[in-house]
Amino acid sequence: MIEIRLHGRGGQGAVTASRIIAAAAFEDGLYSQAIPMYGTERRGAPLTAYVRIDNVRVRERELVHTPDYSICFDEFISMNQTIANSMKPGGIVLANSKFKPEELPLAGDIKIACVDATGIAIKHLGRPITNTAILGAFCKLCPEVSLKGVEKAIYKYFPGRVGDMNVAAARASYEQVTDLITAKNKEPPKQVEEIVSGGYGALKDVSGWRVFEPVIDEEKCIGCKTCWIYCPEAALEWTANNKPAMISRACKGCGVCANECPVKAIEMVRVQVKK
Repeated sequence: MIEIRLHGRGGQGAVTASRIIAAAAFEDGLYSQAIPMYGTERRGAPLTAYVRIDNVRVRERELVHTPDYSICFDEFISMNQTIANSMKPGGIVLANSKFKPEELPLAGDIKIACVDATGIAIKHLGRPITNTAILGAFCKLCPEVSLKGVEKAIYKYFPGRVGDMNVAAARASYEQVTDLITAKNKEPPKQVEEIVSGGYGALKDVSGWRVFEPVIDEEKCIGCKTCWIYCPEAALEWTANNKPAMISRACKGCGVCANECPVKAIEMVRVQVKK
């Protein structure tokens, strides 16, 4: 049996990806099971999903505790040791990252591969929904699931032109995924920062949720306060010169402010992940 754990954030399509993997395995003649795990989390909040694949009927119903594969859909979470914990010896971590596998601070008896799924998603889909933009890479690493099976499953969920765009993203990640490398450090750190859900208010800081962040052009801004009114997290404050300013710890990068600004004075700029 192959067990897979998927890490992502609300809005990145991790739950849909778990279903696509399960459907792809079925297309390849295998038995499969997809298990989402999320509660009251909202867009941007961390979530987990699980998949089992076998050549006989899957009867287990518990969550996956020791996965063979760990797939991470978020650039920031890919830097967190949690995604590599509790894996089977020699397990494979597939991370959404522009860095080389050896540059990720992950440890354990694991192998690591990387693909810039966010960049691929922006290019082919126009938005950072990274689910299909990493599934092609997964096929390259998991011989039991074929790219053809994934493409068939994608079209079942996204027919027509949208399916074509998502298949193109999957094919791009299949070609661009790095080779597997063995993690340099075998022993993970004793203290690991846990990946937690919730939102600003429950958490003191949600800035790590951002894929894009708002940049305000004060010359264009007319001081109408539309962004402040529509911000769902109260992440904007008003300065003395009647201009908005972002409260970094409260902004999750949803882009509502940029979408609602009547003079387009706010641009969403991709956040650069640091090592």
